[in-house]
Amino acid sequence: MAFLESSRDFVLQWLAHGYLDWGWVQILVFTLVLTHITIAAVTIFLHRCQAHRALELHAIPSHFFRFWLWLTTGMVTKEWAAIHRKHHAKCETADDPHSPQVLGIETVLLRGAELYRAEAKNAETIEKFGHGTPDDWLEHHLYSKYQWQGVGLMLIVDVLLFGAIGATVWAVQMLWIPITAAGIINGVGHYWGYRNYDCEDASTNILPWGILIGGE
Repeated sequence: MAFLESSRDFVLQWLAHGYLDWGWVQILVFTLVLTHITIAAVTIFLHRCQAHRALELHAIPSHFFRFWLWLTTGMVTKEWAAIHRKHHAKCETADDPHSPQVLGIETVLLRGAELYRAEAKNAETIEKFGHGTPDDWLEHHLYSKYQWQGVGLMLIVDVLLFGAIGATVWAVQMLWIPITAAGIINGVGHYWGYRNYDCEDASTNILPWGILIGGE
């Protein structure tokens, strides 16, 4: 009986405080740092490096970003790059995977992640636009094969570190990209805002400061 009571007290203590026993301000700052790393991984690795080939990354940061995105998004590099390239090739047309001009702003805002998943199942899109993305052992046997096990591992880590509130930290991490990238950038950024110059598509700027979305 004493062992059971001791175990119960230990579990309750862990759920209340976690390993780090941090206050809410520390947890908030830590969460914002984690989400900013995720934004950096998307804009630097997926967008600039993989989709547009605007820069080359050393193997160390490249593999770090792939690992981090596996933990925090479950996105597959080839799928993301292919969908984004198709978006540019077919921008604001019926073939654009996520144009608010075609699908409506509410659809892209509320179902942006769903639109991404649907297009990721389009084999023709992946084959035509997914060239030049990582094709190594890790991609085939870990990141693509077990893409949702990474976010599960992230949940375990967050709960271990912060206790029950760690589930909330994890939820914020999981929602960050669907809201900021799929919703705000792909949705609002092609529907409402201002321009410094005209272009063929409907892309706009929303605010002059882009710190929360990595300048996107």
